[in-house]
Amino acid sequence: MAKKILLPIDHTDDRSWKLALPVALEQAKFYGAELHAVSVIPEIIQLPNLPANYGAGAKDHVRNAVQAILDHGDASDVAIHIEEGSVYREILKLAYKEGFDLIVMASTKGDFPNYEIGPNLARVVRNAHCTVMVVRDQSRYLKGYRYDITAAHAFV
Repeated sequence: MAKKILLPIDHTDDRSWKLALPVALEQAKFYGAELHAVSVIPEIIQLPNLPANYGAGAKDHVRNAVQAILDHGDASDVAIHIEEGSVYREILKLAYKEGFDLIVMASTKGDFPNYEIGPNLARVVRNAHCTVMVVRDQSRYLKGYRYDITAAHAFV
């Protein structure tokens, strides 16, 4: 049973949340769990030719973008975490530090041998201390994929 659910959101890619947000909301309602969203922005490297406050508004911009996504998905009361650094590392650190029981992530378009498991998703699935639910776009399987649907789910 999940008590705290984490939903990673990339505000620049709607595939990261369009299918995963409704599933995360459904899981939170089913379990009576807290739902939190996280978005990770890359660390801004301080180069000598950049001003000292370069990128200062990035966290506010990302927080506003994530809040707009959540508002659109009827999830305006979801807590938002904005982290800086490596995407998978920050997701794993937050999940462990804050005691999340479940991470809900969407798969992305991929090529053989990973099909729809990108590098961040693969690393989170491999290294998470808790359950990771991978939300797939089922309609893609019905559009002429030549491999067995059951076998595709065995990868997760």
